[in-house]
Amino acid sequence: MAESRSIFQFKQFQLAHGNPGLKISTEACLFGAWIPISNSLQTLDIGTGCGLLAHMLCQKSPDLRVDALEIIPEVAELAQQNVEQSPFKEHIRVFQGDIKTLHVGQPYDLIICNPPFFSNHLAATDSSKQAAIHADHLSPDDLAQAIHHHLTELGHFAVLYPPHEMGIFLQAAEKRGLFANQIAHIIPKPGAKVLRQMLWGSRQKMDISVEQIHIRDEQGNYHLDFQELLKPYYLIFP
Repeated sequence: MAESRSIFQFKQFQLAHGNPGLKISTEACLFGAWIPISNSLQTLDIGTGCGLLAHMLCQKSPDLRVDALEIIPEVAELAQQNVEQSPFKEHIRVFQGDIKTLHVGQPYDLIICNPPFFSNHLAATDSSKQAAIHADHLSPDDLAQAIHHHLTELGHFAVLYPPHEMGIFLQAAEKRGLFANQIAHIIPKPGAKVLRQMLWGSRQKMDISVEQIHIRDEQGNYHLDFQELLKPYYLIFP
């Protein structure tokens, strides 16, 4: 059964999400808040879904221009509807299409992606949900190739993966001259295993900065590091 659609209210924008596509996740919000953008003006959001990352980055940087790409027509329509109601509607363009066949006139300063990561699993019953979580369509190798093809020489990229898939992506990326510069481990609570890894990279090879970000503390409350990152976005953090 498809997930029901609902509204996620942030401090500066709101997004309809779920049905079609996946609902907004905590780790995706953390990823959007963590991405260390600076002067990245032309940005490509691969697999934008409801448009979460595009909106979070536009809130960070008023000069940002985002091309939000979504392969599933119904989900792309949902993203477009969100953009039309958004305070950042002049900064985000939604495109329906496949990154493997995308042709653009110029490369991007920043490429971001919260990609599918389940490979060879049983198919999800909902087609839009299946495409969103299964890597059969956009593998880590496919994503590395897309970033290599569309990134400027001095550009940066940011991706979110579970640890195993991140290792596969990094191998594929390094073969194409793309390197990790920063990695953050998302940990649900102290003592738990790493849930996701967030990567910030470029074509420049350098020492990798590594950090840990806990979602909750020992008492089950949101961790201070998590609160600090999400404070500009979450209504629950004044």
